[in-house]
Amino acid sequence: MKRQLLGMIVSMIGLSAVAQKQNLSFGPTAGFGHAWMSNTTNGKYKPAGNVGVSLLYSASPHIGFGADLKFSIEGNKTQTGIREVENTLNYVRVPLKVIYFFGEYGDRMRPKLAVGPSFGFLVGGNREISDNDGLVSKVDAKDIYKGFDAGIGALAGLNYRLIKNTWFVAEVNYYNGLTNINQVANLNNKNRNIGLNIGVNFGIGTATKTSN
Repeated sequence: MKRQLLGMIVSMIGLSAVAQKQNLSFGPTAGFGHAWMSNTTNGKYKPAGNVGVSLLYSASPHIGFGADLKFSIEGNKTQTGIREVENTLNYVRVPLKVIYFFGEYGDRMRPKLAVGPSFGFLVGGNREISDNDGLVSKVDAKDIYKGFDAGIGALAGLNYRLIKNTWFVAEVNYYNGLTNINQVANLNNKNRNIGLNIGVNFGIGTATKTSN
């Protein structure tokens, strides 16, 4: 009898540990979109992209907290007459998110909204000026723009459960920079970008039983 009771306890502990795995998830993410800067004119489409990893903790069935670590390509492109100016700014970016999940725990599809601060650290890039004859000049981005950027990010998206403890993630993201990134005293430019991100999150375990 004691052995049977002990076996039942061990089984219950094992089942509890399995249930806990859905609370904390981690996985790759990548995206593309359009980047521009405030206080500029004659803007053109500037490809933006990012690749990195995402960590998600679900504090309750409806509230979660996320943190990403990404390599992000941003900047802007403008054209005046025959002259085109393209700024490519490469950041290591760290977005932090407070997330609200719709629906109920266990639903295969969970729509969500999120908002939070985002911090960028400039690691490379350049400014290229060109005309009809080709490249006119090229300058290192660090000679023009500041090494740190901060702003607010917001997103709308969904998590779709593929199999147990594995979710496909799709998000439409908008970033609004709050700091002036230009080193020139009389110029004030702030990063802006919008895009689509997709990824996969894998359950890696946690101490509670609720999840997104």
